[in-house]
Amino acid sequence: MKTSRKLDRQTASRVAGYSRECRPHWMRSLAVVAIASVVFGVLSGDVGADERTVGSGVVVNPIERGLSAVVKLYGAGLGREHGYGTGVLVSEDGRIVTTLSLLVRSGGLRVVVNDGRSFDATLARVDEYRQLALLKIDGSVLPHLTPTETGDLRIGDTVLAFGNWYKIAEGDEPVSVVRGVLSARVDLDARRLAQDFAYRGPVLVYDAITSNPGAPGGALLDGQGRFVGLIGRIVESSTMNTRLNYALPSEEVIAFLGDGSTSRAETARPATTGPAAATEPATTEPAASVADGGAAAKRDAVLQRPYVGIKLSKFGYRHVSPYVARVRSGSPAAAAGIEPDDLIIAIDGRRIGDAADYERVRKSLLPGQRVEFVVKRGERVVHLLLTVGGKP
Repeated sequence: MKTSRKLDRQTASRVAGYSRECRPHWMRSLAVVAIASVVFGVLSGDVGADERTVGSGVVVNPIERGLSAVVKLYGAGLGREHGYGTGVLVSEDGRIVTTLSLLVRSGGLRVVVNDGRSFDATLARVDEYRQLALLKIDGSVLPHLTPTETGDLRIGDTVLAFGNWYKIAEGDEPVSVVRGVLSARVDLDARRLAQDFAYRGPVLVYDAITSNPGAPGGALLDGQGRFVGLIGRIVESSTMNTRLNYALPSEEVIAFLGDGSTSRAETARPATTGPAAATEPATTEPAASVADGGAAAKRDAVLQRPYVGIKLSKFGYRHVSPYVARVRSGSPAAAAGIEPDDLIIAIDGRRIGDAADYERVRKSLLPGQRVEFVVKRGERVVHLLLTVGGKP
C-alpha cells in the first residue's frame, strides 16, 4: 500500500508538471500579465493618490483620473491608417483633443467615453504643423483633463501613458496604462516612413512603449495626475532609425486649444516653447455626425474613384520606375505642382519603389484626402501637398 501511494504521488507530480508545460501559451501570458499587474500596483506607490474632483465625479488617484477622461475613437481605416485611436476630453461639454489622421478626417467618427456611452463626433479644427485635431461631441458634465504646463517636470519623474493601442478596449472597458519615467526633453527630428515629419518642436521622451497603433492622441500624466502631454503620431528618429516614444508637451496643446472657442475663425495663440504655429479651422466640411449625413458622405467617397491626374512612364521591362510622363491640365497633380520627369519617391509616407507600388497606393486614396507626395526633381527632393480628386 505504501508503495502504491508513493507511485500515485509520483504520477500525480508528473501529471501536474506535464500540465504546466502543456498549458496554452495564452494562459502563461495571462499569468505574466497578472504578475505584472501586481508588480505595477506595488511600484506605483510613489504615484500620488490624493483625491481630486473631475467633472461630476470624484476619483482617488492619477490612474483613475486618466482613465475617466481618455476616450476611444472608431472610424474609417485605410492602408497603414488604422480605424481606431485615442483622444482626451478637455472640457465637460465634450471637446476632445487628439492627433490629426485619416481617422478624424474621413467622417462617421464615433467616440466611446469611459462609461461605455457612444457619441457621434464632428471635427472642429486642425493644426497641420502640430498634427493635432479638435473634436466635439454633444455631452455635458463629462470628466476631463486640463493641460498643465511642464516647467517643473524633471528628468526621471514618473509618467503614466494612457491609450487604446491595438483596440484592446471595447465599450466600457478601460484603456491601457503604462508607467515610465521621463527620459529627455528634445526638439523632434523624425520622419513617418519616407517623409520628414512636419513638427519640429519640443517633445517629452519617456521609456514607456507607446509607439503602437491606436496610442496616438492618448494622455500623458505625471505622478500627481496632471495632464502634461499628448502622445504623438508614430514616427522614427531620423538619426537612430528607431521608433520614438514621445508626447507633445502640454504647452503645445494649450497653444492649439487657444482660448477655448471652437469658432471657425479662431487662431491659436503661439506656443510658450518651440515654434509657433497657427491653428487652422477644418478646411473641408467637418466630419459630420451620422445623423447629419456623415454616413452618406462616407458612402459617396467610397463610390468615387480617387483621381490624381498623373500618367507614368512605361520605360522598363521587369522594373518600371515611377517617373511622371504626363500631368493632366487642371488635375489635382497639376494643382499640387507635380511636373513631368519627376520621380515619385513616396506618397503619404509610403515608399514608392516602382509603378506597381504607385498604382497600389493611388487606388487606396480617398477623394478629398490630403496627402504628401515626395518626388525627386533633378538633384532636389521636393515635398508637395496634393488633395485627391474623385471620379464616379
